[in-house]
Amino acid sequence: MNAEEGPLTDGASLGHELSLWVVLFHDAVAAHLGVNATEHKVLDLVGRHPGVSPTRLAQETRLSYAAITKITHHLVELGYVRRERDPSDGRKFALFVSPEHRRSMTGVMAPLIAGMARVTGELTESERETVSRWLMGTVTALREATTTVRAHHNSPATPSDQGFHSTP
Repeated sequence: MNAEEGPLTDGASLGHELSLWVVLFHDAVAAHLGVNATEHKVLDLVGRHPGVSPTRLAQETRLSYAAITKITHHLVELGYVRRERDPSDGRKFALFVSPEHRRSMTGVMAPLIAGMARVTGELTESERETVSRWLMGTVTALREATTTVRAHHNSPATPSDQGFHSTP
């Protein structure tokens, strides 16, 4: 069932619907950028954590350093990321999204930003606090479930529990 077919009232149905559309939206953005899903999420991490090192990205994503090097090289080639040498240690790099990438993402994100502004603009302060509490609880539940799955199945390529956290 989706939102057009009728109301979703239970948390599980809402969670499934939210998960589906978050994945589909990010898949569409990645396709627009000409990158795969992993490259898109690494690009997102670089954008949210300017100056992050490739080593830190490898630690947080649990991808190999070689994979992070390949991904960042591709993102640099596409003009989405720029590397800056660490002035105190010329062997190290800090990663930043390019101004061009930030400008291009403004247009891509505009429909979502406008839609979310409409949704939140219709909520009372109390309702926004409730939604915020639900979302924070959902993120915590996802983080804990990911940790459990990873521990039991040794699955790679997910951010660590103690590392990067999304901010609104």
